[in-house]
Amino acid sequence: MKFGVFCTYENPDADFARAYSAQSKLIRRAEALGFDEAWVAEHHFDPDAASPSIFPLIGYLAGVTSRIRLGSAAALLAFRNPIQVAEDVATVDVLSGGRFDFGVAKGGPFALQNKHFDVEEKDSRAMTVEALELIDRLLNEETVSFQGNYYACDHVSIAPRPLQSPVPTYVATATPDAVAYAARRGFGIMGGSPFPIERIVQAVEAYREAGGPEADPRLILARFYFAARTRDKALAQAVPFIHRFSERMQGIFLARGEKGPVFDPSGLIERSLIGSFDEVRDKIAFLQERTGFRSVILKPASLDEDRNLGALDDFAEHIRPFVTQAPERQAAL
Repeated sequence: MKFGVFCTYENPDADFARAYSAQSKLIRRAEALGFDEAWVAEHHFDPDAASPSIFPLIGYLAGVTSRIRLGSAAALLAFRNPIQVAEDVATVDVLSGGRFDFGVAKGGPFALQNKHFDVEEKDSRAMTVEALELIDRLLNEETVSFQGNYYACDHVSIAPRPLQSPVPTYVATATPDAVAYAARRGFGIMGGSPFPIERIVQAVEAYREAGGPEADPRLILARFYFAARTRDKALAQAVPFIHRFSERMQGIFLARGEKGPVFDPSGLIERSLIGSFDEVRDKIAFLQERTGFRSVILKPASLDEDRNLGALDDFAEHIRPFVTQAPERQAAL
């Protein structure tokens, strides 16, 4: 069982420099506390989630850390040139000393991304799959020629070469077809913070159905997190963050003519690792029992950066020792 942090570069004070500094501090604190990994989200044209240039961010983080693994959660391949992505992946893998995990996705329900990158939403999934096929070959073969529906290359060799062979790769999805594709290719899967547990369980089952009963989805499960000595103290910090997130996402869905019930605040809080220390321990044990996750990556859910740092401290002291050293507790749930 591994634990990490999920960084979406939220910007509640409309101060980009401060937002970047806060997330860098969070990752350095996570490394000092012995967390296993840190994942960086990719968002475009959103001042509240200001992380469009994911590979420069991870390259910077590689320089200010030494042990923690760093991942993209997730690179939006339909909006990028796959040859350039392969070069970026190899570069950050070298800069990090082989600590990079490559997560990819087709992009969420954000119309501005498709509009400004001139990509039809109906083509995003097919473009992502084809781009990943080409990137995977470029990372693992010396010279690649490729002809697809969207991308082509002729005798391309990238430099530098990645240190890892292969670079661990994950697909952020719970869609059955995409999960089956990941299983057939041996890629892991990632589940987003708002995903209901039933959807995650179905994705794991679909993975094993496509890849065989022994197939390991290496599930990376993101969850909003804030724990305190009492549930009320945790909610006092988390509720404003969750409401802000929910309002932003509901607005996006309403603009598309959809309700988006998955972003209901009460449902988000219930699915999240929010509550007293005991509650969060029990929730983690429950998630492990139901999904068999490889890693849980925590999205600290406070609008106060110091509170988020303190929440990591509390996790390391009051939660992680109990969930990693007490398998009998999990088995009893």
